[in-house]
Amino acid sequence: MAPEENVLITGAAGFGGSALTRSLLALGYRVTGLDVVPPSHAALLVRELSHPKFRYLWKSIQDIQPGDIEGHSVVAHLAAQPDTPMAFESPRYTVMQNIEGTISLLEAVRRAGCVSRLIFAGSGNEVGRALYLPMDEDHPLTPHNPYGFSKAAAELAVWAWYRSYGVPSIVMSTGVVIGPDMRREVFIFKWLWNALHGKPIIVEGGKQTRDVTLIDDVVRAWVRAIQAPGDLVVGQKFYVGYGEERTIDDLASLCCEAVGSSVPMEYVGYRPGEEGQREAFSTEKARKTLGHTPKVSPTEAIALTADWVRSLG
Repeated sequence: MAPEENVLITGAAGFGGSALTRSLLALGYRVTGLDVVPPSHAALLVRELSHPKFRYLWKSIQDIQPGDIEGHSVVAHLAAQPDTPMAFESPRYTVMQNIEGTISLLEAVRRAGCVSRLIFAGSGNEVGRALYLPMDEDHPLTPHNPYGFSKAAAELAVWAWYRSYGVPSIVMSTGVVIGPDMRREVFIFKWLWNALHGKPIIVEGGKQTRDVTLIDDVVRAWVRAIQAPGDLVVGQKFYVGYGEERTIDDLASLCCEAVGSSVPMEYVGYRPGEEGQREAFSTEKARKTLGHTPKVSPTEAIALTADWVRSLG
């Protein structure tokens, strides 16, 4: 029997939003996808646009209204300015998208009064400065760049609306999410592309770390959060990365190995604030509460992503 829930996904035309849309439609959910991308340009949803249980809402998150929320029991908030480099150049735009957009959504959800859970997609950049290891869900938010600040402030807004108004919130945080259809501004994509085309890999820093996770594993965790009993997940935060810390140096080598290339690596300075960044997350809470264990290692995830990059020609 198909699930009764109607799910609203913000940022549905993006990498994570489109993957979650496909997964939920396959499970029988009705899905509304909201995005600023015109439907004729929503390439990652080209098949879903004609699905009888999918509706596309071409709209900015800043303009979302309670009427857009009505009829939905679940909201998955993935709309964001997602790129750290752009946040260096456009911090005000990043704040507008990530903080103001989140508050617009929280107010619409609060006023609609029909949502049983709001899932917020958090970021490892919110806790880039480790006070203890591994970093668990109780670790303070310690952002170290404008993008991390914008996501941390948005998460704090989620918790403020949860405490003040009872907005039924769940935070799902990851490190670097990769896989077919990933954003092409992410360093993993750039490295694989360069290695496949005989160009040097540009490494910014090298000793900072990342937790790399395949999109399929992240989507499985989101679905578990949607399907779990509300009293287990509402008001909770979960790290749903792979749970393996790898240096940028190591990841660059894995990209070369994945494509069988030996292109040179050119080292440049760290991004502002990034020297000393750690993504050493504990995933125990997700395993115990959600029953979620990632299936695909970072090495396998990079290899699968390399196959897709190779197919692009």
